[in-house]
Amino acid sequence: MPGKRKPNLDAKAAALSKYTLQDILKLKFTKDDQFRPGKTIQKWIKDTVAPQLKQYITSEEVMKKVTDGGFSLQAHLVIVVGSRHILIWDMDCNGDLVEEPYLAMSS
Repeated sequence: MPGKRKPNLDAKAAALSKYTLQDILKLKFTKDDQFRPGKTIQKWIKDTVAPQLKQYITSEEVMKKVTDGGFSLQAHLVIVVGSRHILIWDMDCNGDLVEEPYLAMSS
């Protein structure tokens, strides 16, 4: 389109640096994305990523190590969004996401 230029990576990163947690959760993958077209980050995490982690942490192998080995279990989803944000969403020992994720603080 004449007169419309795509923002460069620095401009995108600067814009993203101002996003809040809720803004980030509402970001959508492009329609061209092969695996998550049009999904928000939040929906993708809840529908795809969290169930995978839950399946792993509730597996027989992991549960055996926790119960027999005396280990404690902590699970976290860590997602890097652009180059400016790290989204962390904790999961309890039952494989349920805690209510709200948080953004890691950057320096």
